[in-house]
Amino acid sequence: MDGKGATCAIVGVWEVLGRRWSLHILKNLSTKEVIRFNELKRSLSGISSTVLSERLLELEREGLVTKKIYPEVPPRVEYTITPQAKELEVIIKELARWANKWKSPEIKLLAAKK
Repeated sequence: MDGKGATCAIVGVWEVLGRRWSLHILKNLSTKEVIRFNELKRSLSGISSTVLSERLLELEREGLVTKKIYPEVPPRVEYTITPQAKELEVIIKELARWANKWKSPEIKLLAAKK
């Protein structure tokens, strides 16, 4: 792959992962083998159902999340991360470590109060 193709691939990944909530969703999905929509929504304080649905669809289109719909009434939908997304766990953990290290004192103080 030439440099231009590699750049396009990176830009595409950043477009998806850089969207608000995407990394939070992947992090929470990685904590369980399968998770249902409402359980995931409860674990993400402040996210709307619409945004969660949009992000899950984007992540599914990129091959990072799989969705299984059971033919029940009401329908049961379960989400899991794919092996590709599982590989991102190390990167997400390292990013969290870096963010905690370089937080400003004001942000650390606010986080401690929560």
